[in-house]
Amino acid sequence: MKEYLESNYYFIKLILKWKFHFLITTAAAIIFSAVFSSEFFIKSTYKSFAIVYPSNIIPYSSESPSEQLLQLLESSDIRSSVISKFKLAAHYDIDTTVKAGLFELIKTYESNVEVKSTQFNSIEITAFDTDPQIACGMVLEIINGLNLKARNLQREKTKEVLAIVHNQLLVKKKQVDSVNSILQELRVKYQLLDYQIQVKEVTKNYLKALSSGTRKENLKDIDTFMRNLEEKGGECYQTKKTFDILLESYNTTKLDYDKVMSDWRKELTYTNIVSRPYPADKKSYPIRWLIVAGSAVSADLFLFLLIVILNIKNKI
Repeated sequence: MKEYLESNYYFIKLILKWKFHFLITTAAAIIFSAVFSSEFFIKSTYKSFAIVYPSNIIPYSSESPSEQLLQLLESSDIRSSVISKFKLAAHYDIDTTVKAGLFELIKTYESNVEVKSTQFNSIEITAFDTDPQIACGMVLEIINGLNLKARNLQREKTKEVLAIVHNQLLVKKKQVDSVNSILQELRVKYQLLDYQIQVKEVTKNYLKALSSGTRKENLKDIDTFMRNLEEKGGECYQTKKTFDILLESYNTTKLDYDKVMSDWRKELTYTNIVSRPYPADKKSYPIRWLIVAGSAVSADLFLFLLIVILNIKNKI
């Protein structure tokens, strides 16, 4: 305990001895850090962010909707859209025509944009910029780009399904038209409209005519129609059944086609915005008082260590 007190007394005595040096060093550190952390050397950076939940996302694998949303947000299309809209190459003062210029632009963009998953399975999109309006606009553009990217991906898949169903519809339409042509010939050439009804009516009229004493030569038209029924009635009946089945199948396929077409034309969004971005009215970097305080403490600590070393050296 005595040694501890003696060592503390030694350090306090040392500080008091060099107090003016510490004061000068502290003042110099404060002045220099204040100057070099000023707007002239370090521009103020503003933060804007949004929190979103996935919506209308169709999973492609075992990934959760949030994980899939993160994958989409890493798309180069979204990054290119933001860079182009806000002319970030000129904004960041980067010449993309020189070697590695594009690499530098992408690297700067990625250092200013952060996308991460939260503990509640939502996604936080953050952008930093020296202009608070641009930072806010970048976040909104990323969300818009995400919706467009997800919509295009789903439309590509829906378009493939649409092409398949459309081909099926054309095949069924051709089958319906082919069978309907046969029925049309039976209607025009043999006057066969509905086999079952016509058989009953012709038989009824034929028997009625005979019972009324009508001569057989006057039943020529009925005889001709009965022969048509005998020769083509079975074909008409089967063809009509086939037509009804094909027509029902065609109508079902048409409903499927209309549904897929409706899905293809939908203008869906794929994010539910929980917290909308807004232009910050307070800078997030640099925190000048922290820089100044840290610089002063670091300078004093360095001076203290230097004095201790020199003092030990003189004693040796």
